[in-house]
Amino acid sequence: MPRIGRAFSELKVGDKLAERITVTEAHVVKAAGLFNDYNALHTNEPDMKNSRFGTRIVHGALTFSLMVGVYSKAFHDTDISTVEASIKFTAPVFINDTITMEWTVTGLDPKPKLNGGLVVLSGEIRNTEGTVAATLEAKILVGNETVF
Repeated sequence: MPRIGRAFSELKVGDKLAERITVTEAHVVKAAGLFNDYNALHTNEPDMKNSRFGTRIVHGALTFSLMVGVYSKAFHDTDISTVEASIKFTAPVFINDTITMEWTVTGLDPKPKLNGGLVVLSGEIRNTEGTVAATLEAKILVGNETVF
């Protein structure tokens, strides 16, 4: 079967992985159930009209998961493991925002015994207005061939 994901040996520092998605009501409803997080910030529009945000906001865990999905797709069948991942939220993501998600390869550490290496990524999520909503860092092990 042909490999779908990018291989470690194909990467260089500065490479970009990017996607855009509109986060809908359906995403938030499904996330509330999946994460068991029914906080009013995400689920109670009448109460949130008087909040500091003026409306409901998207779960941080959902925003983070969508961003992880960007590299999961790029390394579809070469992704061995996420070793570390962190996020810093700097602005809200609202329901129906179209977010732009971009990872940049900032480091490559070959691991010959794994037939691949450690990929260091720096990421950024921007909301509809272009405001940085989150910054991220991740380290993932990526192979040079299909890992399954």
